[in-house]
Amino acid sequence: MRRNLRTRAVLAAGLVAAALLVSGCRSGQVTYVVDGDTLDVDGITVRVQGIDTPERGQCGYSEAKNRVAQLVSGRKVLVANGGGDTVDRYGREIAYVLWDGQDLGTILIGEGLAKARYDDLDGYDRHNLQDRYRSLDAATPNRCG
Repeated sequence: MRRNLRTRAVLAAGLVAAALLVSGCRSGQVTYVVDGDTLDVDGITVRVQGIDTPERGQCGYSEAKNRVAQLVSGRKVLVANGGGDTVDRYGREIAYVLWDGQDLGTILIGEGLAKARYDDLDGYDRHNLQDRYRSLDAATPNRCG
């Protein structure tokens, strides 16, 4: 299972790397984990592109937030917009979060901690990993049903 997840992450990172040729990116250190799909990178709030995790008080909130903290807290990451909106209505940067060939969205969806959302199927802009995220989401049971 871990090997399959790692393979998926590497493939997703490759797709994101190709997207970087046309989209902006920056690197920085994760300074704070707000929740499962929002974190601060060098003091700038980033909303992870294409995923949705439970909100405070909902089933899975603590698990998703703790997993993100375990994976990226204090780590140097690449923040890369995969197409579409670059800032959400709250002023947060919208981007994939990548490190060591891994993609945070792919890991969280693959572990059942996040759902694929906020793409052109939901009335937002399409992003480069939309098909991969939606496919992985359909194949992965969500921890909270």
